[in-house]
Amino acid sequence: MKMITGLLITALYTVFVQNLVMTSGLGMSEAMRISPRPNTFVKLSVMISGFSTVTSILCNLIASRTASVESYAAKALIYGAVLASVYIAVAFIANLIVKDKEIIGILGIAALNTLVFAVPYINDSAAYSLFDCIGSGLGAGFAFVLAAALIGSGARVIEKNKYIPPIFKGTPAMFFYVAMISLGFVGFTGTQLF
Repeated sequence: MKMITGLLITALYTVFVQNLVMTSGLGMSEAMRISPRPNTFVKLSVMISGFSTVTSILCNLIASRTASVESYAAKALIYGAVLASVYIAVAFIANLIVKDKEIIGILGIAALNTLVFAVPYINDSAAYSLFDCIGSGLGAGFAFVLAAALIGSGARVIEKNKYIPPIFKGTPAMFFYVAMISLGFVGFTGTQLF
């Protein structure tokens, strides 16, 4: 029960306090790009959650056997190799089962997302246990879902707002909106901006 509680607490912490999409911008471009497309949004969100979780688990298991490795470059090679291996395995299986080329394309975008690659580093620096890593991976995926949902709903409101000057419609208004949401999430982290 204690392990499951730790998993849930880590997942909630990752979603609401350490939301890497909103506080660090990891995966932000993908969140902005897919938020208006519900079909792609759901598929990419599930894939990012899956890759984050599986990569977190495998990197944690490998890190426990390679504790002597302290170089960030060596860790980057290890984490990159793990992520590439997971991607190749999942792409191979998906290619056999699902013949949809869109799924294979989304799979690559999800696997090579900066959010997915950052999660093992954070887990390592926080010295998370295996269950904490699972919670962190799931939390990172849910953080992406939350960010993309907020961006998508904001985009619809901005599009309908008649008081925004035409020069600020679209991308400029969206960047301002995302910046304001991000400031709110950074406020939860307790870090100082200036």
